[in-house]
Amino acid sequence: MGNAAPSDAITGIFLLLLRSGLYGQPVAADRLAALTPEHWNTLLSMARRQTVTGVLASAVEQLPGEVKVPAAIDYALMAETDRLEANYLKMSRAVASLTQRLLAEGLHPVYLKGLECARFYPVPERRELGDIDLWLPHSRDHHFTHEGFDVDVHSRYYDLYRQHAGLPEIPSPEAELLMLNVHILKHACSAGVGLRQLCDMALAYSALPYNPGLYREACRRAGVLRWTRLLSSFLNQYLGADAPLFGLPAPDPAPLLKIVRRGGNFGHHNPSRLEALSRRPFLRKADTFWRILCATPFSLRYAPGTVSGLLATLFKGNLGA
Repeated sequence: MGNAAPSDAITGIFLLLLRSGLYGQPVAADRLAALTPEHWNTLLSMARRQTVTGVLASAVEQLPGEVKVPAAIDYALMAETDRLEANYLKMSRAVASLTQRLLAEGLHPVYLKGLECARFYPVPERRELGDIDLWLPHSRDHHFTHEGFDVDVHSRYYDLYRQHAGLPEIPSPEAELLMLNVHILKHACSAGVGLRQLCDMALAYSALPYNPGLYREACRRAGVLRWTRLLSSFLNQYLGADAPLFGLPAPDPAPLLKIVRRGGNFGHHNPSRLEALSRRPFLRKADTFWRILCATPFSLRYAPGTVSGLLATLFKGNLGA
């Protein structure tokens, strides 16, 4: 491979390692023989950018003995796993106490993403966690803190911007898949989306006992059937998933890979986006507006009903994570 290895080659190895961490299939030593310490540093940087260091750590632990991982990388991954596992334990306790509090008030929360997705992983404690997201029917969108964690209460279970009849009953496997699906779409059509959410989706398809026919119909009713096939193509080709294509040929997943590589975790590793997030609320909103417009060719091709809904939600101030 050499020191001047093309970024595509490094990306390919990175995705191979992620598949190993997700599914417990060790990477053959010969696939990694040419990696230099500089390449390993690049792989670690990519994992941090995409917030999947825990998955990378699981892959590295399974490598054959003849693969020599630099000691600095080993130490860094051990520190990352310690941090992730401590945060997982802290959030688990916070969610348990929050649930008790809400139930005592007669409320029945449905938790979204985050800790719920961690249960799909071989080692749940290694899934990067951020905020606590929950859905409460007949509530309004609002935000508060609980035991040191930001809590986002969502009035909508799905990131869909108009009424759709006949969507899956909540909770159900089909509903959870559709919720994760359109959440990825929302970010792909705005500031960007990273591999953490795509790893969640890949594992969810394996873990959830969903009915493919009901799920296909839900995607059709939600207007995201074409997008779902693109997402499945990406998951199958790059992350080794068994995601549905509904009997049709797999579309080229390159457009989604481009979005993932450009911005990382919700676009936060795009330098211009990171700068925008440090500005006043109006300027942050203007930056998001601009990014939604720039993504319009992608949005119109794969989910035409998304753009107007994103813009309307943005101007109402409810376009959260």
